[in-house]
Amino acid sequence: MTTETRRAITPAATTPKDPRWSQQANCHHTDPELFFPVGVSKAAQKQAAQAKAVCMACPVRVACLEWALDTGEQFGVLGGLTQDERWGLRKVTPRGPGQAMDRCIEAREHIAEWRKAGMSQADMASVLNVDRSVLRAAVQRFDRDERRQQDLEAAA
Repeated sequence: MTTETRRAITPAATTPKDPRWSQQANCHHTDPELFFPVGVSKAAQKQAAQAKAVCMACPVRVACLEWALDTGEQFGVLGGLTQDERWGLRKVTPRGPGQAMDRCIEAREHIAEWRKAGMSQADMASVLNVDRSVLRAAVQRFDRDERRQQDLEAAA
């Protein structure tokens, strides 16, 4: 990646809720190149996985992801998600009570990854812009669906 296309991880031109959040980020002391894999090769996928690992251990991961979603950041791994994964979260914006569950269903794979990584339901709800009770109901629904699928496979 050339110097001209390198983007800083910390959003200098924005005013997040707490402007100091980016200084607390794990990536603050990491080579920015790590967070901007180029292409879809195995090497780029490995690099994205390494960047996500840094993000998943970060104390301000949720703030970073909220910033990336709010600003429509198009490049790099931010808040533990690639640009394509963030795009999937931006597609559905809850506009009414029923659409919050739709947003959770749309983000089902992300929710599963976040749960494996130990992300709290409060943080997941915040990132998805849904009430915790909606997220909790969605997680229960996903767990029920998974148990049913396992029962069907065991019976076959």
